[in-house]
Amino acid sequence: HTVRRQSIKRGEPRQMPSLPHTAESTVREEHFSSRRKQLEDYLTNILKMPMYRNYHGTMEFVGVSQLSFIHDLGPKGIEGFIMKRSGGHRIPGLNCCGQGRMCYRWSKRWLVVKDSFLMYMKPDSGAISFVLLVDKEFNIKIGRKETETKYGLQIDNLSRSLILKCNSYRHAQWWRQGIDEFIRKHGKDFLTEHRFGSYAAVQENTLAKCLISWVVEYEDELLCLQATSAGVFIHFYFLRLSPEIFMKRPVVEGNRWRLDCILKRKA
Repeated sequence: HTVRRQSIKRGEPRQMPSLPHTAESTVREEHFSSRRKQLEDYLTNILKMPMYRNYHGTMEFVGVSQLSFIHDLGPKGIEGFIMKRSGGHRIPGLNCCGQGRMCYRWSKRWLVVKDSFLMYMKPDSGAISFVLLVDKEFNIKIGRKETETKYGLQIDNLSRSLILKCNSYRHAQWWRQGIDEFIRKHGKDFLTEHRFGSYAAVQENTLAKCLISWVVEYEDELLCLQATSAGVFIHFYFLRLSPEIFMKRPVVEGNRWRLDCILKRKA
């Protein structure tokens, strides 16, 4: 405890904020707005404290995760726990060996909705398990007939059909509406095909022009490879990318156009 007290940064809130103790039934109507403001301030202060912000109970109640506070990931959609079914990949080698229900398994995951992708994480470790990109085939279906699952929700794109199981039809409808409205508002550019068959819209006044074309057509010019006794040094210019990102979409040739595979092939 001494070490923890000494390690607390100055300026961080150290005490739990207080809530009003007056019963709601005794509050006058003209004071309702101030009561709502007190509740808002209470939740805001809770989320400013790392110990409570990272607690799984707080995350589930408020509907946030550690990714919610990273502004570079874009606008925040809905988040929450879901039960997802295994399989559904359209990439050869990733599908289940059989088609029957006995081959499926259900896993509890934390689903995050962003403007250009959906992803789910493992609740215990926070490790990202899968990222579902928004593309021109992105679609959401609901119901047992479409998903073969009671209160099921199916999310499709060019590479996968993700099946989710909800607690009720109302819960499934809440997820469907929340995802659809958010993507239509913030990710509409990814729902249509653009020039040269690209999945992404043309961005004006940017340094990285035609990035996908560069990587696919001009790998030698993009990567400066220098073999040494210690291995291969790789220099990137103006690029900060995840090594697992696919440089050519949709994913129809396995991992051939995944960035780390391209680097390995070139090396």
